[in-house]
Amino acid sequence: MSDITTEATDLSTTVPREDPTPFGWLNTADHKRIGRLFIGTSLMFLGLGLILDLLVRLDLTDDSDFVALDADTFGQLFVFGRESLVFLFLIPVFLGLAIYLVPLQVGASNLAFPRAGAAAFWGWLVSAGVFVGAYAGNGGPYGGWDDGVDLYMLALGGMVVSLLIGYIAVATTVLTERSPGMFLDRAAPFAWSTLVTASMLVVSLPVLLGQLVILYVDHRYGHVFLGGNFGIWGRIDWVVKTPTMFIYLVPVLGVAAEVVIATARRRVLEPLAMYFTIGLVGLFGFGAWMNFSITNEGSDLGDGFEGVVLVALYGGAALGATALVALLGFALFQSRKSLKLGGLNTSVLGVLGAGKFVVAAALYGLLGAGVDWLEIAGRGNDGNPYLRDTTWATGQQSILIYGAGLLGLVAALHWWAPKIWGRTLNDLLGKLTLLLIAVGATLASLGPALSGLLYDQPDLAYLDPAQTSLYAEAVDGGGAEAMAWLGTAGLLVVIAGALLFMLNLVVSLVLRNGTKADSDPWDGAAPEWMLDSPPRPGILDALPDLDSGTPLLDMAEAGGDEQDAAEEVKV
Repeated sequence: MSDITTEATDLSTTVPREDPTPFGWLNTADHKRIGRLFIGTSLMFLGLGLILDLLVRLDLTDDSDFVALDADTFGQLFVFGRESLVFLFLIPVFLGLAIYLVPLQVGASNLAFPRAGAAAFWGWLVSAGVFVGAYAGNGGPYGGWDDGVDLYMLALGGMVVSLLIGYIAVATTVLTERSPGMFLDRAAPFAWSTLVTASMLVVSLPVLLGQLVILYVDHRYGHVFLGGNFGIWGRIDWVVKTPTMFIYLVPVLGVAAEVVIATARRRVLEPLAMYFTIGLVGLFGFGAWMNFSITNEGSDLGDGFEGVVLVALYGGAALGATALVALLGFALFQSRKSLKLGGLNTSVLGVLGAGKFVVAAALYGLLGAGVDWLEIAGRGNDGNPYLRDTTWATGQQSILIYGAGLLGLVAALHWWAPKIWGRTLNDLLGKLTLLLIAVGATLASLGPALSGLLYDQPDLAYLDPAQTSLYAEAVDGGGAEAMAWLGTAGLLVVIAGALLFMLNLVVSLVLRNGTKADSDPWDGAAPEWMLDSPPRPGILDALPDLDSGTPLLDMAEAGGDEQDAAEEVKV
């Protein structure tokens, strides 16, 4: 049984008192405000990434001419779109959720380094502005402005450093600020998932930083072996491809576990297995080893070794994701008699869909890696390109970003909107959003996957800008055009779902038409549901003393009154 005490703790010296005026958002050190800044800003950047991806996909629907872009901008916007979806949306939006929720889930008064959390946001935002400006000025990979290329690399490095600082602050909070008596294997699943993500980012993203330093020096002072800026993307594209992409999606698995445990009102069959499988997906997402040597040496796959490692990584990720989905599904199955139809709300349906997309992406990658390994080992059809160099890779990115990432985010914000903003989102609009995104993500991934598999349509792999105008000649037959239309149609459906989601956020939260929430509208299990919705800005006057990440479920299993326990620790 959890020992939940309610003695008030003097936390006045932990962090400065918050300025209640609007100016307070500029100098805040409160993790709740910082988290909301990250979430709101990254949601706005989502629109930029979707538009850029749409422009690139439209150009692939015609195998004889450009539709929306031209030879000078196609390569730039291809890279810009992928980096925007990852560094301006996917990583920071889940970092924002972690900054807001993790201290509440471990019983901490704030982040371990509150000023570092604020610095992470402002550093990321300023770097993001320079990043967008560099591309707007004809910089970035494949750009024609040399200073813009340099600015691009500095801005990307600034975003990476800022995001790392934020995740390090979150990880330190989980490791050092937990309530006495709470061990890691009893922490809330979302807190555990953010720790896994932070740990893997700390060993992955510094590799990108090292590469950017070398690339910057070469481009700025000599062009010794890059030949301009057209070799930059081929040396850092691993950071927006699988298996690295799995690291960014580990928090989605934590969201799934939180929602399912609370909805099923029971623990999974083997709690340690749940933590282990979440960690397994993050561990097998380590893809930094895939980056090519900066001098192009070793860029060819030697003796099939890299192919074997890729198969092993995808196999491990598939095993972890499948096992977790099975554990969570079984918990829901065990509670099927007590689950009301209304219990299958947007959050539950969203996490189930997101989990299935993660499994699909791992199996998708396993198939592609297996085919590539056969090619590497000389057992396939000679002359075929590696699938990971075709639009097959674009299909897998669509599964993870639009399928798992966007669905998981919709589920997470529907679940935690009451705790973050004090109001619930419209459930009917939420379910319609899930349907649109799920269908759109499936089509957006299926089109490029079939185009790469059947027609060898290349992903962006240009060393010479003149080759951009010859893109269509590399496509074997006209079938790729039809597949491009399929993928584009899917992306348009995803955009419709994203717009509906934004409308739901604006109407329910900004216009305050959403139902005002009490402290625990979902009968949750995690510690944040013991506090007011939302907790007031600044430090809290009292925090529950926890020995578990599911104290309300502990009370229910022990026969206590969850509502009474929550009321006692309201602040």
